[in-house]
Amino acid sequence: MNARVLIDTSSQSAVATAEALAMFHTPVQTALPAPAQFAAVTDLIKSVFHVPAVTVALHGQPANAEPGVYRSFLEIPLVEDKSVIGSLRILDTVEREFSDRDCQLLEGFAKLVVDQVGLWSEASCDMLTGAMTRRAFSDALRKAFAARARTRGKASLVLLDLDHFKRINDTQGHSAGDAVLKTVARTVMRELRIEDCFGRIGGEEFAILIANADAETAADVAERVRAAIERTTIPGHESIRVTASFGIAEATDGVLDAEDLTSRADAQLYSAKASGRNRVHVAEDALPRAVALN
Repeated sequence: MNARVLIDTSSQSAVATAEALAMFHTPVQTALPAPAQFAAVTDLIKSVFHVPAVTVALHGQPANAEPGVYRSFLEIPLVEDKSVIGSLRILDTVEREFSDRDCQLLEGFAKLVVDQVGLWSEASCDMLTGAMTRRAFSDALRKAFAARARTRGKASLVLLDLDHFKRINDTQGHSAGDAVLKTVARTVMRELRIEDCFGRIGGEEFAILIANADAETAADVAERVRAAIERTTIPGHESIRVTASFGIAEATDGVLDAEDLTSRADAQLYSAKASGRNRVHVAEDALPRAVALN
């Protein structure tokens, strides 16, 4: 089970808009915990193995190793209910051989990581839709906003609300409403990358935190999501047609905090609703001009 590889992650370049958009088609089945969720266990693993980097990758999520050149690694799959949900990897900057004892130790840590994933899912995933809960999403948004302020990176918040959802519940029943929510959530997640956060923050209101994206890119993503929802057929309720309205705000230096960012996106969502629904609105200070799609 020994392995050795040369990995060069010393240079990181900004992702161009076209490249970023091309990545938004990775299927996402459920919300995933952020790398910070595993900080305690990864720090412990570093101290036990005397390595500078440990990565936890879930369902194709990008590895979270710090930049550097690594010449050795040992990787163990993360297995939950006989299914592989990701991998746990230790990396070293020097060439080294990993023993069977190292493998056994890392397998034990892998089980601990899987337990943490399960606990996080129970506390942070909306049971109906598989999206993050309001609390989990808000926590992720605050952390992402703070990280953006440190790194001067990009991030945008998209709020979306299903149009006339109450009418569906009133005329078709709550089971039909639940089917709509589940189907819409799956539709949205299919259009997002693994590193984006998607949460249910109200009855029929959802939020998307788009990483490494300015408002223009977020508007393009939101328009694609809007069109996908409009095309969606609800299983068992084929007569129901669903649309959604979107509001977007970019985390810029002029935005005070995560709450301010949310308020700006919410104002654009309200504007989209007032303008006729089934459209995307972006904060005017985020683009040369307001964007109203469809």
